[in-house]
Amino acid sequence: MLKMAIAQAMLHWGFWIRYPLASARQDTYVVPQPSTLVGALGAGLARAISGLCGVAIPEIIHNPRARDMQSRYSVPIITFILPAIKDVYFRVLSGWGIRSMDITRHFQGTYIRVEDLKDPSQWFAVRVTGKVYAPKMEIEIAYLVDTEKLREALGEFECNVDPEKALLYGLASMTRLGPVEGLLTIEGISILNVEEARGKLMNEPCPYFRISHVPSGLGSDVTIAEFWDWGRAEFWSGLRVPNPDYTLKYVVPLNKSSLDSGLLMPFKPCKLLRDIINEVYLVKVNGNEYTYPKPQ
Repeated sequence: MLKMAIAQAMLHWGFWIRYPLASARQDTYVVPQPSTLVGALGAGLARAISGLCGVAIPEIIHNPRARDMQSRYSVPIITFILPAIKDVYFRVLSGWGIRSMDITRHFQGTYIRVEDLKDPSQWFAVRVTGKVYAPKMEIEIAYLVDTEKLREALGEFECNVDPEKALLYGLASMTRLGPVEGLLTIEGISILNVEEARGKLMNEPCPYFRISHVPSGLGSDVTIAEFWDWGRAEFWSGLRVPNPDYTLKYVVPLNKSSLDSGLLMPFKPCKLLRDIINEVYLVKVNGNEYTYPKPQ
């Protein structure tokens, strides 16, 4: 059964989500990628399963000495729950953010050769790091989840609890967006029934959504963004170097000039995108309906 798992959150100061393959200059995405949101839920679920069932699941397994490339890096919780996550949504509800490039002292001990660890002077390095400063920005993260698939995934960990309960605990246990510095506070969580409809668009900020092709008549009010294909299992294993061919197109309800300038602000309402949104998922909260566009 499909359910929409929703978390409203407030950012403490903002976030930084660096580009894959970045080295000395580590820029940040202005809008969090879906893969970042999946990782946030995975970390929350790992804590939830530990609390509910006493099963410790490491967020990340890093074994640089492994001969098998796929064994060097893996995110075990995501490997199991990935079939249950059908889609991911994100929207800014209130507040503004701006991208900045800061000079930051990074610990790089986990990335250098073992023999170089003997020299403390190599433990740290200065990096130009991108950050999106968005203090007290209100955001919403939503996951379309197949609860029966999630039940099967929980069974793999011998955690036989109700999947909706596990989801609620997982949402409540999310603590960050991206790296550990990107703290957030969960302000509200819900698991809601999903109703499918056509052309019923609400006036609230529209979440970004997936498309298979760029629709005709696309206005300047939206941006087409290419994000990594978070649904591929290989993205969460190996050296985690994404194949540049494995990307997904998303409609981000902000104009391109704003995003190119590093500005993040509340997303435009879904009703303004009626020319490119056909079918939607609707959820009801206290008599109000909220729109989540279906992938096209």
